Amino acid sequence: MKKSIRKRLTGSYLLIIILILLVTGAILSVTLRQYYLDNVETNLERETRLAASMLEAYQTDKTDVLEYMNDISKLVAQNTDARVTIVNNQGTVIADSMFDIAELGPHNGRPEIYQALQGDTGIAMRFSDTEGQQMIYVAVPFTNNDMQGVVRLARSLEEVESVHYHILLLILLAIMLIGVIAFVISTRLAANFTRPLTELTSAVEEIARGDLDKRISIWSDDELGLLASAVNYMASEMDKTLTKISAVSNRLEVVLKNTVNGIIMVDLDARITYANPKAVKLLVMGNEYQGRKHVEVINNYDILQAIDEVRRMLQPVRLEIQLFTPTERLIEANILPICKDIPQIYGGVLVVLNDITELKRLERVRRDFVANVSHELKTPVASISGFAETLMNESEENHQNVREFSEIIYKEAIRLTKLINRLLELSSLESGKSGLNIRNVDMIHLIEDTVELVKRDGKIAKINIIKPAGQVLVECDKELIVQVLLNLIDNALIYSPDGEPITITLEDEGDKIKVLVIDRGEGIPEKETDRVFERFYRVDKARSRKTGGTGLGLSIVKHLVENHNGVTGVESTPGKGSTFYFIIPKKQK
Repeated sequence: MKKSIRKRLTGSYLLIIILILLVTGAILSVTLRQYYLDNVETNLERETRLAASMLEAYQTDKTDVLEYMNDISKLVAQNTDARVTIVNNQGTVIADSMFDIAELGPHNGRPEIYQALQGDTGIAMRFSDTEGQQMIYVAVPFTNNDMQGVVRLARSLEEVESVHYHILLLILLAIMLIGVIAFVISTRLAANFTRPLTELTSAVEEIARGDLDKRISIWSDDELGLLASAVNYMASEMDKTLTKISAVSNRLEVVLKNTVNGIIMVDLDARITYANPKAVKLLVMGNEYQGRKHVEVINNYDILQAIDEVRRMLQPVRLEIQLFTPTERLIEANILPICKDIPQIYGGVLVVLNDITELKRLERVRRDFVANVSHELKTPVASISGFAETLMNESEENHQNVREFSEIIYKEAIRLTKLINRLLELSSLESGKSGLNIRNVDMIHLIEDTVELVKRDGKIAKINIIKPAGQVLVECDKELIVQVLLNLIDNALIYSPDGEPITITLEDEGDKIKVLVIDRGEGIPEKETDRVFERFYRVDKARSRKTGGTGLGLSIVKHLVENHNGVTGVESTPGKGSTFYFIIPKKQK
């Protein structure tokens, strides 16, 4: 529960007043009690000396001593309202105003009597076992012609304690009364003092909750007024600063969330303080990474080792690492120290992860493309050049050789032309220059017409068509989809054993269609399936070259399907055949 300053001020005022009253009452109580005790002691001492004087004035026979002593004790006790005890110099009680002397033992051990027997006035206060209450004792020595001894007067302190009790009671009543009055007064004073503080506190709380437009009325020119003015100025400046920070933070957050690079910040204690979504995805860090040690979250040894090296040496490290989860990726990691130009407490390590898988793949494809194009062009050019040179040296009579070599040159020229045309077609597709003639096409008829076209072209094979009932209308460029099917069928014919059928399946999937071309050939190894749609890539290079393939057909298929906002794929089992498929939407946007 929140304690208000008003209650604390009221309590403080009241506590101080009560403490003052209690201390004053305690001092007054002790002082009055001591004063009363001093009076009792003085009076008792005076009365004891008077009794001693009476005993010293005694002049009679010894046979009358004890009786006289007893009479004196009773007389003095009657007039002083005190117990009177007379003791000889051996400490034996010879007279007592209240008790039978036979019942009283030796008194020379009593402190006040012992002191009086030494010639001094003895005074003592203690609990009396004989009377069962607190008593004050005064003993005075006396001497006459017949004997020496001590006369002692004792008086009960019950009256003193009673007076003291009444004094305490009065003091407590006074404290309670003054306390009530003080409470009322302190409450009023605290309320008057804290009212502006309450208003100030309420306004500051609203500002703290985000209402930076809240302002405090300046009601005085004292410290509270200056404080209110300072709070108003602070709120105004905070509003401006937070607006700027928010804008910068939002821009930075957008950049970090949408950047293609993974970014991780590790503090001086090796705890992860930030990771953007790209980094979380690349390293499979999960959602509970913030504040945890880097070794608990990052499961790549090379990155962990590099981070520790940068923390230790304060030198940047760059390395390439291979990730295998969630997919196999090649990552360029740059690990940098960030504590050189800023305070040490804010330092740490910055990890920047750049996914270069695609760049490496494209670099590999480019190398393969250059090598393949060079090889593919070199072969027919070499054939043409060699046979042309041979023709130049042939005699006119050898017509058979001339004709044979001319046919070879012609075939190689056709092959070279075909390769160049395919390259130009692929280049046009990749540059996006080929437009689409979109119209509604019945895919069942399109597939049947394409199969008939294949058969008319002389490529005899059993082709099974599996299709749904009715029409399957799709918005597409009919000629391009026919080209896609021809390439896939041609690819299946090349790799299928003689006599083995090819199956074409059309699946209606609601808002899209899926076409599968299934062969029973040798199949494709699993590690090769990701590359079959690359330019010039061949699984069996020797067989493809023998059949005259260019290695560009599947790459053209991929681009034609992508131009229809679709996807291509392959599923294959070595030794059992392959299934090439493409999926396109029924409606083109």
